[in-house]
Amino acid sequence: MLSLTIWLCGIVLEALILYRGFRANLLTKYSSFYTYLFVMLLSDVVAYPLYFINMKSYEKWSWYGGFIILFLGCGILLEIFRHVLSPYAGADKFARIGGFVILGAVLCFAIGYLVFAPNIAVVRALYFRLQRDFLTVQAILLFGLLQVISYYGIAMGRNLKGMILGYGQCVGTTLITLALRSYFGLSFRGAWSLIEQLSYVAALVIWLVALWSYCANPVPEATIGPDGDYEALAARTRNMVGAANTELVKVNRP
Repeated sequence: MLSLTIWLCGIVLEALILYRGFRANLLTKYSSFYTYLFVMLLSDVVAYPLYFINMKSYEKWSWYGGFIILFLGCGILLEIFRHVLSPYAGADKFARIGGFVILGAVLCFAIGYLVFAPNIAVVRALYFRLQRDFLTVQAILLFGLLQVISYYGIAMGRNLKGMILGYGQCVGTTLITLALRSYFGLSFRGAWSLIEQLSYVAALVIWLVALWSYCANPVPEATIGPDGDYEALAARTRNMVGAANTELVKVNRP
């Protein structure tokens, strides 16, 4: 009963965030984010009555829909990168290329899993594996973005801060619960589902507050060019790799 109540609260919050996005003219500004949220709302609206009507149809809808939602979740990450790094041409180009490569890889894996999986049990196992690996990559990318923000002192508006905080805690919580589920097995299934639901509702509350109205990012005093800073970063990276290789050779010498 508690799980169903939290689920229903999530549907209400999703609808309210979309309504506020429409009223505040945010749908086009953060199109990937609101597309993800709309699909989540649609999935929940369809799945909620199916849970009571036909459990088999509900499970099939949930597992196959999970692949689509996992893919669209990348859009939030790309949305964050696009708005945070847009004044910094070199970093923005690198982030966009890397993001689209990841999106393409996830789409290929998801299609392959759905086409060649012989039954729903296999789909379920593959989904958990894909979710764990892909969210790990997202966590690394988010951590890298936070390092870039800290290094360059990039200022952000309330909208992006809330987007990062909400999605970041969702990714972190999901990774932790997946690890615990793998360790404890089926005995952790109930707690795992409840924790993930609460984490998602917490993210929805954060997004509702942060995206209640439009708040643009402060204009940076200076921008990073597409070539100079990127080349300097690449040079520093090459030097670090070369130094690491030299130390490794020294360690391996008898």
